[in-house]
Amino acid sequence: VLEAVVSTQSTGRLREDLGTPSKDHTLSLLFRLPNGTRVARAFLPEVSVKELYEFAFTCEDAPNFFTLITNFPKRILPAYEAPDAKLSCKDIGLENSTTLFVQEDDSESESSSVSEAEM
Repeated sequence: VLEAVVSTQSTGRLREDLGTPSKDHTLSLLFRLPNGTRVARAFLPEVSVKELYEFAFTCEDAPNFFTLITNFPKRILPAYEAPDAKLSCKDIGLENSTTLFVQEDDSESESSSVSEAEM
């Protein structure tokens, strides 16, 4: 779950900070947003689950609160604030060409919010 509390300026900066890795040794991931929009992006296998949440948040139609879920096999990725969110894509077994569903979550937990100060 990730709360959208980031300005447009810092959202653009976040996308730049994540960079664009070369095609060698990358994971090509597809983020499917609740409105059906699809966003494809390549990541290094060492990128953390937390960074996947941060990238999904930068997508134009991302909800304020959401959870990332894999398609097959279906599993919920660790929440943004969970200790396991520091694990890498490689550590949790994400494979190339995985689709991550950005599932809107209506719960509003202050502990899961991300502010500009945290980023």
